[in-house]
Amino acid sequence: MATRKQISTVLRALTPAQIATQSAAVMAHLAGLPAYMSCMSASIYLPMDKGCEVDTWPIIADLLARGAHVAIPRVTGPSPSDLVMLRLSSLEQAQALPRTKWGIPEPDDVLAAQMEDATSDPTITLLLVPGVAFDSRCGRLGHGRGYYDSFIHHQRLLMRKDGEEVLVVGLGLSPQLIDTVPMGQHDERLDYVIVPEGRLAYTSASDLAHATALGDSSRKRERHEHEGRAGAAGSSEGASGTLDLHDRVNLATGRWKYACLRLSRGHEAPFIAVRSARGEYHATVAEPAIEAYEAMGYACEPLGGGRIVRDDTAKTIHLYGYSVGFGGAEGGPPGRGMRDHAEVAHLIERSLPAYSVTWDRNGY
Repeated sequence: MATRKQISTVLRALTPAQIATQSAAVMAHLAGLPAYMSCMSASIYLPMDKGCEVDTWPIIADLLARGAHVAIPRVTGPSPSDLVMLRLSSLEQAQALPRTKWGIPEPDDVLAAQMEDATSDPTITLLLVPGVAFDSRCGRLGHGRGYYDSFIHHQRLLMRKDGEEVLVVGLGLSPQLIDTVPMGQHDERLDYVIVPEGRLAYTSASDLAHATALGDSSRKRERHEHEGRAGAAGSSEGASGTLDLHDRVNLATGRWKYACLRLSRGHEAPFIAVRSARGEYHATVAEPAIEAYEAMGYACEPLGGGRIVRDDTAKTIHLYGYSVGFGGAEGGPPGRGMRDHAEVAHLIERSLPAYSVTWDRNGY
C-alpha cells in the first residue's frame, strides 16, 4: 500500500534524538489519562531495536514500577487470531528477550511456555497498540495482517460480557498522524490516539449531533426540575435499547456533588452512570436520575460519589472527595462498590472527549 511506504520513508528520516523526544511527549500525554494512572493490568507492544516508532520502554518500566501487570504480544501463526499476550515478570525479562528478524523483542517457544498466557484475561483494562498510521477520528492502519484488530475485537467482546470496558490507545509519532485512514469491515477504531502534539478521541459526526440533541433536552429538563420532574439523567436510548455514553453522563457546570450509579436490566451487561447537580445530600443529587432510569426499566444501585468541578471555559473536569451516607452504611471513602474516582473519570473522558479529566484522593 502506497501510504505505508510513504509513512515508512518519512519515519526513516527521523533521528534517534527526535524519536526519543517525541516518545517522551507521547508518554506525558498518556500519563494524563486517568485510565492509565489507575491501570493495574495492560497489554503493550515492545519497540523494535532502532525502529521508527514510539519507544515504549519507559511506559513499560513505569507500569511495572507501579505494580501493574504487563502483557506483551507474540505472533504464533499467519491467521489474524494468532496473536497471544504473555505476561512479563520483570523489565529485565523483557529487555533480555530474543529479537525477531525485524528486531522486535519476542519470547521464543521455550520462553513462551514459561510465561503466563494473558490473551483472554478480563482484568486487562488498557491496550496500548502500535500502527503504521492513525487519523484524527482514531482510525488505525496496521501492517495488513489483522493481528491487532482481531485481538482488540476479542478483548472488547470479553470485557462487555463482564460488564466492563477496555480502553484502546494507539501510540504514534508525528508523521504517523495522517488525514484519513481507510477503515475496512474488520478494522477496529481506537478509543484514543496519542501523538507528541496531544491526545485525540474518537467522536463521529452522528455522536456530535446526538450530543447536541441531548444537550437541548437536558436544558429543557433543567427548567422543569423545580416542578419535580425527573428527566435530567437523559431519556433517549440507542437502537439496541442500551443507553449510550451521552445518556449516562449528566454533569452540571460548576462545583457540585456527584453520584455514581450501577444500572442493570434483563440480560444487558451492567454499566455505570454519573450525575452531578446542586443538592444538600448525594442522595438528593441521585434521586432524579434513579427515578428516570427506573421508569425506563433499569434497576439502580448507588455505588458512591464525591465532588466534581466542571469548567466549560477551560474545558476541564476534576473529581475529588467522597460521599457520606450514600452508597454504603458507613458512607465513603470511597463508597460501596466504588474503589476510587478512576472508573467515573474514564466514563466522563469517553463521553466528553474535548475535556481534560483529572481526579485525586483529596477527601479520602
